[in-house]
Amino acid sequence: MNDKAYGRLAKIRKEYGFKSEYEILQYVVACFLRVADPSNDTNPEPVPDEIENMFYDLSEEDRQFDFVKPKRARKDTKQRDALNN
Repeated sequence: MNDKAYGRLAKIRKEYGFKSEYEILQYVVACFLRVADPSNDTNPEPVPDEIENMFYDLSEEDRQFDFVKPKRARKDTKQRDALNN
């Protein structure tokens, strides 16, 4: 996730009263799983059409998304030395 997308997510978190960005992602993944794997869905409520439409035609190969590879943390020799001693 790039900085701009994270900023948007943080703004939504504040506006809608979520405790964290992680909580938002949990809801999104739960919605996705209900649609993509309905045979293992334990929720007795039907999936709303709006949620199903969000993930419509998941097999479409031409879909593009903005993937940002996370940067690796620098190796801190002082920290590594402290842990090994």
